[in-house]
Amino acid sequence: MIRPDLILTDNGYIIAEIDSVPGGIGLTGWLNQTYSKFDSEIIGGANGMLEGFRTVLPNGGDIVLSRESATYRPEMEWVAARLNQTSNLKHQTSPWRVVPAENYEPQDGRGVYRFFELFDLPNIPGIEKTLRANAEGRISITPPIKPYIEEKMSFALFWLQPLGEFWRRELGEKYFIKLQEVIPYSWLLDPTPLPQHAVIPRLEIHDWREAAKFSQKDRDLLLKVSGFSPLGWGSRGIALGSDLPHAEWEKRIEHALATFESSPTILQRFHKGHLFEHRYWDPESGELKRMKGRVRLCPYYFVEGDRMKLRGTLATIAPADKKFLHGMTEAILVPSKIQ
Repeated sequence: MIRPDLILTDNGYIIAEIDSVPGGIGLTGWLNQTYSKFDSEIIGGANGMLEGFRTVLPNGGDIVLSRESATYRPEMEWVAARLNQTSNLKHQTSPWRVVPAENYEPQDGRGVYRFFELFDLPNIPGIEKTLRANAEGRISITPPIKPYIEEKMSFALFWLQPLGEFWRRELGEKYFIKLQEVIPYSWLLDPTPLPQHAVIPRLEIHDWREAAKFSQKDRDLLLKVSGFSPLGWGSRGIALGSDLPHAEWEKRIEHALATFESSPTILQRFHKGHLFEHRYWDPESGELKRMKGRVRLCPYYFVEGDRMKLRGTLATIAPADKKFLHGMTEAILVPSKIQ
């Protein structure tokens, strides 16, 4: 399963990032079931998310969830309970279950869905047993243990000039051009000195410390911790240059360069979301109200056999005064349909 985060702008959509261990699976499934009772055109229908997740662990298995991901436990318990209610695996009482990662004992032949990112491994006691069982083929872990999938650095690598022909060949001309339209231009804050005649493309600077001197107008740029870090998810490791005082912006640039070896940072063009108006229910007044906000779309794609299937799409509408659409405490959450 993989989930891109799409920001709807005035000129279409851009892909803010891609998540291979996404939250919202159960939430989107529940919303799809709820809204499908009065709208038959919801993407994925009432049971799309459940059917998609069933293909991840077709014979049942363990959803292994760490303390870092504890806020997602209720929704994954909902997923497991619904799958068990509709299961044909009668030989097992609970084919799907949610278990804590910290004391997990792998069982040979049992599938594992890991609900923890790989940066979290040092915080999970005894995880070596699970990793060893996977390496020896006694269990199967999904998402696979591939750190590069959890890095935002891939967006910066996509725009590297020396890799241009590689991406064009691997993706094909059509998809390469399309991705250039929707992936925001990104740079890797690599402190390696440049030759005297070279500049950083599109910024036309010779050294990253020159970026620290950008005016507020020129700082419409996002700093993002690339990944493999507790700051790499939600909005924890993101800063918008134009919102920061000059001294803080300069400090963050220096920190990004100093921590390149252990926790790389990317710089990315900021694309402001388009304003939409949507209704929501206000429980205090007992009324339907309208709110202007910016939309993040999260489509959930499941690898099913040799195909990818879209099983549901969660829309998060953050208030208009919010620039970041991740980790908001106030937002409208609704499923989506294609009109």
